[in-house]
Amino acid sequence: MKIDHRSIPYYLVLRGGGSPYVLNADRLVIRREASPLLRAFARNQGRFSSIDGAVWNAFSDTEGISAVERRETRFYALVKGTETEHQLQLLTTL
Repeated sequence: MKIDHRSIPYYLVLRGGGSPYVLNADRLVIRREASPLLRAFARNQGRFSSIDGAVWNAFSDTEGISAVERRETRFYALVKGTETEHQLQLLTTL
């Protein structure tokens, strides 16, 4: 079965006090909620960092995240680039 790569969660963004965002590789919002399983996967396998970089401009502008909020908003990178198609398919189900 072929995976729609736009549906693979690449990033889990945690905005202080608000709902998390699940983004694809293009940093487009897939959904504005994250299951407990996806959150646990992110904590255990993801790389934690800030969205305070130029690659995050479009997402921040679209979601109305200010420059100050960007320094405090964090994300987990969920995909490392070495995953198999099967692993990516499983990630879409979390």
